[in-house]
Amino acid sequence: MSHSITQTKIAFSGKVAFIAALLIASAFVGQAKADELTPTEQAAVNHHLEILATQQSKSENSLIESQQDEFDLELSTAEEQFMDKTCDDNGMHYDNDAEVCYE
Repeated sequence: MSHSITQTKIAFSGKVAFIAALLIASAFVGQAKADELTPTEQAAVNHHLEILATQQSKSENSLIESQQDEFDLELSTAEEQFMDKTCDDNGMHYDNDAEVCYE
């Protein structure tokens, strides 16, 4: 079983290349010459950006709060485990409610 690689030759004419170059150049020029926003449009854009900034801030605060709550819970659990082990090592029992070791 043999595989052969075939090459397809496509002949481009100078006219096609010139037209392609003109199309690409006009696309870049068209983007560079955007009209300025009217005051009403600019106000709408500014309002939208304010809404986005507010929502971003709310999302960040929510994430920070949830991470803080998770950290506090993990810290509390680790403290209880540490105290329970420490009390056990010293022959005592740990009371979670009073947070003390007793015999």
